[in-house]
Amino acid sequence: MKKKIPISYSKERVVLSDVLPYETPVTFSNRYFYKYLINSQKFHNKLNKLKSKEKADYKLKCGKAYSEIESILFGVKEKTIPFRFNITHKKNDFRELCVIHPVSQRKMVEFYEKYKNIIVYYSSLSPFSIRKPSKVANFTFYNDVLHKRNEDKDLQHSQIEQDDSEYENLKSFFSYRKYSNIHKFYESYQFHRSEKKYNKLLKIDITKCFDSIYTHTLPWALTNKRIVKSNINSLEATFGGKFDCLMQDLNANETNGIIIGPEFSRIFAELILQQIDVNIYERLKSIDSKESNLIHKVDYEIFRYVDDYFIFYNEESQIDKITEAFKLSLKEYKMYLNDKKSLLYSKPIITEISIAKQKINDLFNNHLVLKEKEIIEEDNEQSNSILYFSSNNVITRFKSIIKESEVEYKDIMNYTLAVLDNKTKKLIKKYKNFENEITIKTQKEFEKGFLEILDVTFFLYSVSPKVNSTIKVCLIIDRINSFLKKNKTNQYKEPFTSNNKHNIFKKISDEINLILHKNKSKKETQIETLYLLIALSQLGREYRLNINVLCSYFNATIKQKDSVNFNSELNYFSITVLLFYIKNIKAYAPILEELKNVILEKFKTGKVYGWKDDTELILLFFDIMTCPYLNNEVRSHLKWKVKDAKTRGSKSLKIYIKELKDEKYKYKKELLSLVDIKDNQITLIEQEKFWFTKWTEFDFGLELQAKRSQEVY
Repeated sequence: MKKKIPISYSKERVVLSDVLPYETPVTFSNRYFYKYLINSQKFHNKLNKLKSKEKADYKLKCGKAYSEIESILFGVKEKTIPFRFNITHKKNDFRELCVIHPVSQRKMVEFYEKYKNIIVYYSSLSPFSIRKPSKVANFTFYNDVLHKRNEDKDLQHSQIEQDDSEYENLKSFFSYRKYSNIHKFYESYQFHRSEKKYNKLLKIDITKCFDSIYTHTLPWALTNKRIVKSNINSLEATFGGKFDCLMQDLNANETNGIIIGPEFSRIFAELILQQIDVNIYERLKSIDSKESNLIHKVDYEIFRYVDDYFIFYNEESQIDKITEAFKLSLKEYKMYLNDKKSLLYSKPIITEISIAKQKINDLFNNHLVLKEKEIIEEDNEQSNSILYFSSNNVITRFKSIIKESEVEYKDIMNYTLAVLDNKTKKLIKKYKNFENEITIKTQKEFEKGFLEILDVTFFLYSVSPKVNSTIKVCLIIDRINSFLKKNKTNQYKEPFTSNNKHNIFKKISDEINLILHKNKSKKETQIETLYLLIALSQLGREYRLNINVLCSYFNATIKQKDSVNFNSELNYFSITVLLFYIKNIKAYAPILEELKNVILEKFKTGKVYGWKDDTELILLFFDIMTCPYLNNEVRSHLKWKVKDAKTRGSKSLKIYIKELKDEKYKYKKELLSLVDIKDNQITLIEQEKFWFTKWTEFDFGLELQAKRSQEVY
């Protein structure tokens, strides 16, 4: 019997779901920052219950570095500078995403807590929106088998919660109606019903929607625009005014364009677009006379998914009036239609993407499959069955589908990689079904199957690499890697011979090296390839990158005496992922030494302008404090002195421990002194095991599953 289990509600869960962009490195998360916020709240609650003398004792015992940490995380009172980074958007084009400051994240927690019901209300006004907050997501789960982690770590996670669904780990603060993914709309009853009712479909979107939003337009949207413009100061205390001010504070007081990436930005945009939808609806309902009025769900039907509009209609005269209403309503909020991306469909209304997906599915089902065939040996009339992998010309056929369907690779990349992931899963399952009947010849056929899947996977990925597709490639790599290595699912026995296993690992390594080489000249290291660097590290020490290759990828040169020089600035993500990859491996020692210098220089520069309002430096600071690879090697005689003092119960033990820690944390203490933190240095360093980067005990597969999502864009 399944039992519904409630999980304690926590307002701080906003930082797990709504304040970060999805497209961050797999080593980075807010998980431990969230735990700090929870513990901090408990600390405050306990403190408030104590008497004055008890408070002092409790602070001394449990919060030695508390004031220093709070000052760094939340000491900034005014505007903060978000950490900006680029991801690949289109060919030779990037989209700038942002991570906001911890103090801004905490402000967003309080804002959600105070205004969650108002957000839901203002998200309910549009007759068109099909992706909108509908209620605060239920923080419960069922304790049945479906919600337990199965043996091969095949967990399904969605970035946002859909109505009437319950999850053990919520990925959004609100549940959303009706679709968590735009492709679900294409396959929905609503879409097919509209196709029956109307003859044509016009698909349009807004030109650079998030870049175009002027933050003051939210109060305009929620209140009469003229009233807002003439009463700016008095409206600062309203919900719209508060949201406007918060969006400015966390974006260095910018009012033109909003931060791109986090869910709260999509909610901010949704509230404005809700009112635009209402204005379009009203305009069409009362154009000039009853004869020319257009009634929604009678003369036309519109669906909006974030900033994508789907307009179903019958007559050409209708669409002219509809697009005119769009242009007028959008212009009021300084937004415009993207005419270049408008697509018109007539019956049968099927998009190029749907056609391509069906053909790709058929192609993989017919040609990318392990088959069994009968053979008759010359001297023996008895037939025998053998396995073979049929994958000839799959890539050529795939390219033909792209050409014939007139779609771009990026449009079907996620779907195709998901199908390939499923193919990989089935291939592994088929191998396990053979149990002890696997021969060397059969094993070779399965090896060929994995190699063919990887070949198709990396060919597709190399054409249009993006973060979402990179995660799906990494999921395929991890699935194969987990299958080939000793683990619980194979009773800790390697299923392949060493030679066959390493043929597959070498294929993965070669393909990743090729992509890294292709991207080595980039001025800014791409998030996409940082994922692949982590994937490569999972294969084992035999597949570590040569120091020259690694330096080339990060645009660094090796000088005389094995010293390294970085030719372009490294951002927070590049530094932490590079540290994660090189660890304290001796072969990479020159890189580690130069990284230490790079970090110190970043803080020297940042200190001039006030480093505590800079999100990048705050994140980097805390990760450096917990990074085990930046601890100095302690001399053996100091270790011996501590050990001996412990054995003898010597009064000098504390002195020796301090000497040992001073040497161990020498670099970190230098950084603390640089930014004028003199008190509780060692306590601050040892306060938390992790902050934003999980340096050790890292499970690539589980971290990828936690990242798995359905993209909005």
